[in-house]
Amino acid sequence: MRILITGGGGNVGRGLSGPLLEAGHELVISDIVKPAWLDRRPEIVFHQVDVQIGVGLERAARDCDVIVHTAAWHGIHTGVRTEVDFWRLNVDGTMWMTQAAVATGARVLFLSSQAWHDHYDKYGFTKRIGEELLAYQHRRSGLSYVALRPAAFTPWTDDWPREYGARLLGIGVDRRDVLQAALRSIDYLARTPSAELIVDAVRANAFTADDIAGWEADPVGTAERLFPGARDVVERFGLDISPTPQLQPTAGWAEIGYRPEHHFGTFVDEIRGMDEEEARGLVCPY
Repeated sequence: MRILITGGGGNVGRGLSGPLLEAGHELVISDIVKPAWLDRRPEIVFHQVDVQIGVGLERAARDCDVIVHTAAWHGIHTGVRTEVDFWRLNVDGTMWMTQAAVATGARVLFLSSQAWHDHYDKYGFTKRIGEELLAYQHRRSGLSYVALRPAAFTPWTDDWPREYGARLLGIGVDRRDVLQAALRSIDYLARTPSAELIVDAVRANAFTADDIAGWEADPVGTAERLFPGARDVVERFGLDISPTPQLQPTAGWAEIGYRPEHHFGTFVDEIRGMDEEEARGLVCPY
């Protein structure tokens, strides 16, 4: 297939590019500025497009089977971007993308967010409107789409145990699982002519509600019972695991065959053999 990734110079676009090319797909990237890493991938076509105004987007989407729409401000930008910024990129940009998809007949993978549930936050609000735009075009024009709702997979800075590991008990998800969900969603779109699907791209549920009953009374002991070695990791690295973990939603998992592989237990297994200097010295790979 020929696949366009909007905002393709970013985190998800770069992560998907290699696997999509290896799978034999043709790849088109659009972004407001050409990312430097594209100079090493001459097989990828680049279109300079500002999706906020949409000019050139239909041309970039021409002959594409799928548009992967990643261009957006995210939750980490709420402190530095205004409501107008969020509206122009997340809402206007999505509107222009759906226009291009309808005009070219492309199917859409839309990078939404678990923030959809917090729709009176300025980020979640724009993601809810984005999904409504897709649903509108599905009913009006037959647009085929998947809305992918990842949890937090933002890069960590200088504290891998806390910013990656501890949040796997809460709102965190491993980026590799998000990319897996995106790739499986693209495959689903390829075989589903009139898709309208929501997919929760979240971490694996490595415990049941019964498993975490009483967590508040003894979080470390409960974590050790569920994930042997957790006590040592929590104490050595000073992790705060007091909030009770929540079971994650599983919409769309069966339809696309999503099987997230990472959770707090896999993190414990990975970090147990590291000393503090090694663990805290890890550099985020994306």
